[in-house]
Amino acid sequence: MSRIVITGNPGVGKRTISSLLSKRLGFKLINLNEFVIENKLVYPDKALGAYDVYTRKASLLLRKEIRKYDEVIISGHLAPYLLMPTQADLVVVLRRSPQYLLKTFKERKYAMLKIRQNITSEILGITLYDSIKKFGKQKIIEFDTTKTSSKKIIKRLIEALNDDSKRKMENIDWLPTLKHQQEILNLISY
Repeated sequence: MSRIVITGNPGVGKRTISSLLSKRLGFKLINLNEFVIENKLVYPDKALGAYDVYTRKASLLLRKEIRKYDEVIISGHLAPYLLMPTQADLVVVLRRSPQYLLKTFKERKYAMLKIRQNITSEILGITLYDSIKKFGKQKIIEFDTTKTSSKKIIKRLIEALNDDSKRKMENIDWLPTLKHQQEILNLISY
């Protein structure tokens, strides 16, 4: 039985990596955003211009869904909040430069508050922290998707799935890169 969790902030490449990995390994893919929407487990958050999730209901329903599969990839930024520690054998945390994320969020026409929250979350490493807290450091592998190819990430993921010693965090720290990025600094220092 193998359960791989792929998480990270919006815009880091979760959908791309999880889809490629699912095809490569032949695993069932559960996209958490699609799952909560299909099961009517969301409600509008007008302040953010987005949706929020009934996490308790979603967690219970997701538990039943995951039991159906021996080999599954669970993808989404909600993973640390919807899954139990025992539901993950390997947890992949994807990260991306705040500068690249800002461009992506603008293209997606995110509301400014949502952009600010997601950029700040990435800078502080909130998803990584929450994943370590939920699943344990020994299950985590972290990637900077800013300049690392999907092919290289998939190769390293498969190695980590077969060899626990290949699991590691990259110690990604965006703070030193921000001193010359005035637009990002203005955004997060409101």
